[in-house]
Amino acid sequence: MTRVEGWHEYSRVDRAQAVTAPCLALAGSDVMLSFRFSWRPVATDLMYLAEDTGVVSGITDPRSISFGYKTIVGTDGAISQAPCETKGGNYFTLTLQLPQIKLTDQTHRKDIEKFMRAYFPATVKTLGCK
Repeated sequence: MTRVEGWHEYSRVDRAQAVTAPCLALAGSDVMLSFRFSWRPVATDLMYLAEDTGVVSGITDPRSISFGYKTIVGTDGAISQAPCETKGGNYFTLTLQLPQIKLTDQTHRKDIEKFMRAYFPATVKTLGCK
């Protein structure tokens, strides 16, 4: 767990093992950013994940974007996927959820897209995906 002036991180992600796990950025006890790192043997239908009514990968009003990676952005999160040969599978999927954003608030979509355009490629590089 990492702490920075009221912010802290909770993570069960183990890149070496490539096991599906959560990573949370919290301000006090409030979850501000929720990530889910997932490795699978085959590509996942991101729209199916995004439209899931569960709390694991669901995002509101998902739309595909034009990006070097398969990516869907919603009003309260995003999901991206890239080929990534690891112990856990051949595809890496990152889900970002922002639970503090109201589901009807459309004002953050561009910021979420901008974040994913920077964060996802950096994460893929960090993971050493081939």
